[in-house]
Amino acid sequence: MNNPPVGFSSLPRSLRLPNLAFALLFAVTPGALCAQAQTGAQTGSQPAAKASKPPVPPSSAVVLEYQGKSMSLSVSELLNLPQVTVQVHNAHQGGIPETYSGPLLSTVLARIGFVATRQTQPLILHSVVIATGTDHYYVLYSAAEVEPSFSLSKVLVAVMKNGLPDSAGGDIELINTDGAKPARWVHGLMGLSIMSLEPQK
Repeated sequence: MNNPPVGFSSLPRSLRLPNLAFALLFAVTPGALCAQAQTGAQTGSQPAAKASKPPVPPSSAVVLEYQGKSMSLSVSELLNLPQVTVQVHNAHQGGIPETYSGPLLSTVLARIGFVATRQTQPLILHSVVIATGTDHYYVLYSAAEVEPSFSLSKVLVAVMKNGLPDSAGGDIELINTDGAKPARWVHGLMGLSIMSLEPQK
């Protein structure tokens, strides 16, 4: 018969375990307790890190395209256009108020000849603006919703945020004031293309 481990014979018979089970108990339990303690320390004392979205590459200029024409406006040129300041609540940042400044998108589009007048009203109503960022994210706006004569919303080519250069938004950022969430904001705005649609016949 195998001799029981030291101290084993002093246990009451009802608490004695077979030698193999007893050995496994002492071999596994310390390691398991240690691992559990480490896991508890990691999860209990330190909150899980949230994955943060990397910033988009900054944009130094935005390129306008309309009816075969193309032109580029730098950050400094955008700053020289009439400035508008708006306050919005960014749902992606917990709804905190943020202040943005820059020219209206309609003012920027006017630089390439896309201007809302009585004569161009049909063109405005049948056109869209495609805005593209440096990370290749792109969104569409109807031309009418970015023109103050048609819409109460403000769509801004922002170059300043809270009184400072909008580096967090890629230096040039397209924002709007009426979105339920900033899904159609474009960080690092680098391109604005105007397309006119022909009616179905």
